[in-house]
Amino acid sequence: MAEAEETQQKKPLRPKQCHKYMQNELAAQFPGIVTGFISEALKGSCPHMKLAVELLEPAKVDARRGKSSIHTLLEQLGE
Repeated sequence: MAEAEETQQKKPLRPKQCHKYMQNELAAQFPGIVTGFISEALKGSCPHMKLAVELLEPAKVDARRGKSSIHTLLEQLGE
């Protein structure tokens, strides 16, 4: 019975399973990743500091996203 479990565990993951596996692994390790990222930024790592600053900026609103397709069409027809 243990052999059957071993062969089942050795089977390659399907793409959906890989995605879910990666999500679960990242979620489990996320606190450590963030801590390491902040640690590197505090040491003066330019790429880490640059990304930290970018992440702290407010999200830029895309003017095209706020309009529905019908509003865009009406504007085009009006011009």
